[in-house]
Amino acid sequence: MRIQKPEKLVGYALLIIGIVIIFIPVLISILILLGNMGIPQFVQKPSVNPSDPNAEIARMMAEAFPLLNVIPTFLLFVVLVYAGSVLMGKGVGLIKEINWKIVRTPTKGAEEAETEEPAEPEAKPAKKAKKEKQEEDE
Repeated sequence: MRIQKPEKLVGYALLIIGIVIIFIPVLISILILLGNMGIPQFVQKPSVNPSDPNAEIARMMAEAFPLLNVIPTFLLFVVLVYAGSVLMGKGVGLIKEINWKIVRTPTKGAEEAETEEPAEPEAKPAKKAKKEKQEEDE
């Protein structure tokens, strides 16, 4: 058995892979928003030593660290969704049959166009000529 159009098979595979790649960050985002999953920890929260003279600054920075974990998570999700959409676009492009119709029109060369004289206007039918003369006379 021979596959007639292997590009369609590859197109469907790319489409499914793209959907899965987009679905994963969406699912993780929903789980994070519902509270079933915590934000991935890319940056570890520093420990605060109370005897340190800069303890107040360190405490404020420790409170801001969850935001430093949200930013890389968001950027990773954006990259994954973009990559999935590109794969889906390529897959759809392979699945869709595009029938190109090439129409060739004769073109004149530059030399022919310069030397050619303008065409004379066509002769008008006799009835139109009579009507125009009557309108001019009135």
